[in-house]
Amino acid sequence: MDIEQLYVELKPLLFSLAYQILGSVTDAEDIVQDTFMSLHENEPTDTQFIKAYMCKVVTNKCLNKLKSSSKQREMYVGPWLPEPLVTRRNNTNDPLEQFISKESTSTAYLLLLQQLSAVERVVFLLRELFSYRFEEIASIIDKSSGNSRQIFYRAKKRIGSASKKNTVPRNISTTLTEQFVSAIATGNINSLLTILSTESVLYTDGGGKTNAALRPIVGQELIIRYFTTVRDKVPAHFECFVHEINGNPGIIIKIGELTFSVISFQIKENTISDIYIVMNPEKLYHLNK
Repeated sequence: MDIEQLYVELKPLLFSLAYQILGSVTDAEDIVQDTFMSLHENEPTDTQFIKAYMCKVVTNKCLNKLKSSSKQREMYVGPWLPEPLVTRRNNTNDPLEQFISKESTSTAYLLLLQQLSAVERVVFLLRELFSYRFEEIASIIDKSSGNSRQIFYRAKKRIGSASKKNTVPRNISTTLTEQFVSAIATGNINSLLTILSTESVLYTDGGGKTNAALRPIVGQELIIRYFTTVRDKVPAHFECFVHEINGNPGIIIKIGELTFSVISFQIKENTISDIYIVMNPEKLYHLNK
């Protein structure tokens, strides 16, 4: 078996699966790396089903990771948000794009998946996003195909119609993001009134390691008050960059070479309905490598 070729072919799939289960870029990368390293020691005898085998290994590692970190998640300070994934739309040289472009990796979608149990999340992703047959899923999670089918439909019912991707024309997403950048960069915070929905919600993830709101901030006025207050506390030489964040236009704020925060959005009816700001330095470390 050519492990290097296998790595090229399967890494995008395995990383996408691990990231959507865990919501962590760093952990997903580590698990995929460990999975391929283990092949040198425990090469499967039947290479015909190597993709299913690798998915099973990654899935088991993810489930173990979730179990070991469950207590830590319960103790997490303030809102928990997934680690931001910087994507590169229309980069045909990046195999990961085949999963990022057609699968939903938006912050809102990843948060939605957190409502499911670990096993439900795995089954739902394998079926809904990766189109695995229930027989294949059963072999990966060590359950019957009938049981896998029940788990899938239970998971789909739990998250309901909200699981459907909220498609927004790209020009609208880009325009709103650029207007948001302009408001933050110029200090004209009140201009956010024109792009925020009346019931907008702001989530800030500092993880207890930086100054962030401990609860979601609801409503235009309170959100504008928050940005008016914090902007004066950000060093004057900060810079805002529009990037693809989790498959959609988002913002990276840098102070020198250091990533200070990453902002992503959920857009509904041509306005920003949710704002997600990751400030926890541990979740931004992979962007500073």
